[in-house]
Amino acid sequence: MSAATVYVGNLDQRVTDDMLLECFSPMGAITNTKIVAPSVNYGFVEFAEPNSADRAIQELNGYKVLDYEIKVNWAQQGQHSQKEETPNHHQIFIGDLAPEITDELLSQAFGVFGNLVNAHVMRDTMSGNSRGFGFVAYREKSEADQAIASMNGELLGSRNIRVNWATQKGQSDAPSPRPGQQLPYETVLQQTPGYVTSVYVGNLPPNTSDNDLLQPFQRFGFIQEVKLQADKGFAFVKLDTHQNAANAIVHLQSMNINGREAKLSWGKDRAPNSWSYNANKSNNWRQDNRN
Repeated sequence: MSAATVYVGNLDQRVTDDMLLECFSPMGAITNTKIVAPSVNYGFVEFAEPNSADRAIQELNGYKVLDYEIKVNWAQQGQHSQKEETPNHHQIFIGDLAPEITDELLSQAFGVFGNLVNAHVMRDTMSGNSRGFGFVAYREKSEADQAIASMNGELLGSRNIRVNWATQKGQSDAPSPRPGQQLPYETVLQQTPGYVTSVYVGNLPPNTSDNDLLQPFQRFGFIQEVKLQADKGFAFVKLDTHQNAANAIVHLQSMNINGREAKLSWGKDRAPNSWSYNANKSNNWRQDNRN
């Protein structure tokens, strides 16, 4: 996936590759469009130039196509369901990034440990500011291991960064998290039953908007609903699967939202055998009040 590729989410199931091409072509020359599968509601548009991709993010995020407002952001490897494209890449997560850190600086810092596939700082689509985290991918697992062991807790720019596997699945031999670091994926996954797909997000400032939550969470899967109580400092984000919700809790823990570090944990969904779940399976979900 090139550096000029954008992710397009929340697509109407009737949208085709040709419709994507027609919608995005005014932004610049396009080399490829692909809807991953109509049932998952997202796809990718690859531009010839990165500035065209940036323009698409700025101008088309929230644009209405058929009956849905589409979500447009920089594409990340974790979004793509075509696993054969990166079967041997080993991706690591870098958190607590200082605002001055760019893709180039990230690449320079982590390139000393081996052959980088890519290095990318996640940015807010509206302001262009860093979201405070990014991803680096290596071709060799030993290189990723060394980067995690060497860089976790080290100073990069003006902040000490957190470094861990981007996904703990299949990485049981990865280093154990240090105190204060995010829990391993497998640990989070097993904290609640498999039917729970809702994430509690706390310590939110009162100026938090739905978009502040949609942007970071959409990378982990299809967002079914966001229930924001900004005046009370919390929200619930419901994702499509238990696994995707666990990934979000691991990777977004302590993310910066308008100056505050968000606190993430599991929400509470009704069990599948309850009457209300079966009666309203597609549309309704419920969260228990937290004390």
